[in-house]
Amino acid sequence: MQTAVIGSPNSGRAIILPTDADELLRWRRGHRASTYWCGTQLGGCGNELSDRLYRDKVCHFAHRPHTSCHRTATGASSADHLFIKDDLVAWTGRLGIKGRATSRDLGSGPGDAVDFRAGKGGQQHVRFQFSKLSHAEWTSTRDRLTGEVTTLDWVFGPSTVQPETVEALCDEYGYLFRFRFETHGAARHIRLRAEDPRNSTEWVPLRACAMTPEGLRVPGAELRRRTSGSRPLDVAGVAAAPRSRDDQVRALRRALISAARFRARPTWEVLCRTAGGDLLKVSSQDRVGLLLAVEQAGEEGTPLLSALLRTGAGEPPPYIREVVAVAGGGAPATAQVLKRWCQRETDRAFAVYGMPSRTAPARLALTTDGRIAAQTAEPATRRTIVHVEARASALEVTPLSEALRGARERQDGRLVVGLLEQAEDSIVTLPKPERTKLLREMRTARDWLNSGVTKRRRKRQAPANPAGKARAKKKGGTLRDARPLPGLEEKPKKRKS
Repeated sequence: MQTAVIGSPNSGRAIILPTDADELLRWRRGHRASTYWCGTQLGGCGNELSDRLYRDKVCHFAHRPHTSCHRTATGASSADHLFIKDDLVAWTGRLGIKGRATSRDLGSGPGDAVDFRAGKGGQQHVRFQFSKLSHAEWTSTRDRLTGEVTTLDWVFGPSTVQPETVEALCDEYGYLFRFRFETHGAARHIRLRAEDPRNSTEWVPLRACAMTPEGLRVPGAELRRRTSGSRPLDVAGVAAAPRSRDDQVRALRRALISAARFRARPTWEVLCRTAGGDLLKVSSQDRVGLLLAVEQAGEEGTPLLSALLRTGAGEPPPYIREVVAVAGGGAPATAQVLKRWCQRETDRAFAVYGMPSRTAPARLALTTDGRIAAQTAEPATRRTIVHVEARASALEVTPLSEALRGARERQDGRLVVGLLEQAEDSIVTLPKPERTKLLREMRTARDWLNSGVTKRRRKRQAPANPAGKARAKKKGGTLRDARPLPGLEEKPKKRKS
């Protein structure tokens, strides 16, 4: 357990325990009167903790013996929703504005989200999203909050936003806000940036951002207005000059690659809001020509970006069949074949252009009559396995629950602590069956760690018995007065004649 609160069970003052023994010794010298608690604002039991100093493994907090606690998040990031409040207090003090931060439990813990309200009557609202949120939940919550405030900004943490939400925010504002935390000593501090389909700003501390009448602003991010009609508007709202066909093709390709990067499948209307409003009134036949030019601009064998397009019902648009026939190497015979073929190309595009990229699956081949060709088994390839000394490399192919169990069976306490911290950071991204299995193994691992600490303490505190040791050291030991076994009596010494 790496995080705790200082002072009392209900305290909001969080701490990350130094993992190095020398750093912990320096911390102890400077905080002799501090007490540490498994805080209720961390989802803990409220019991007191003690810091454990080790030279051979990671230093950590531990409960007192015979303490029952079901806290699941104990890694360095488990107190980020408390650290952000400290940054918000310093930020509002620097700006000279009044604001209030409140933690929200959305179903998985007290740190699911942090709401920051500023302005007169708290009419300016910024939500920092820590837990994963479905698009439907985000839509309903945004609709509710929009009616309560004048400005609403959403800032998403790692692995918390759905592709549909990204698409909606980029469509409306031109970008979305992201945050991450960096560790500095015994605390962590937030960094923000703005991401749009084309690029992202630099990560900056909260103190570099501003709270304007239009809401939260991050350096380098410009609010772009939505397009209107068939002619795009520039930042000042003035109609821009008509673009050439080559410019339209380049804009379409950039917009499709950006959609693949965010694992989104846009409609033509949504795509045009990124690529330019002058494309909204393009006919279906002209769309085919533009999309064929987009595919010709890519390298041979790359995914068909046009396959990302969908209708409002989630199906491939009918005109995509012609694009596939010319650029994809065959004409799908039915709508079902077209849908399956486009889904494979979508997966390929997500793999190639996603962040990070990965090896793309093979393209589905079509027969002469427009059916999906039978898949042939790929020939076996020789692989060279390189063994790396780093123990955590096994996690690339081993589920965390199995890795935790293996480390516990090998009695590797240091690795167990590290795996617990990694599990806490990734557990919210797992499907429910895997999450339940991992939670069970995490509880078992913590019980094992606590039992090991208790056994060592009892061994150190075992009372010595000086009297017994003294008797054992006497000549003859404890068998000095015992009777000999029959037949083993000492024979009497013979007298000399």
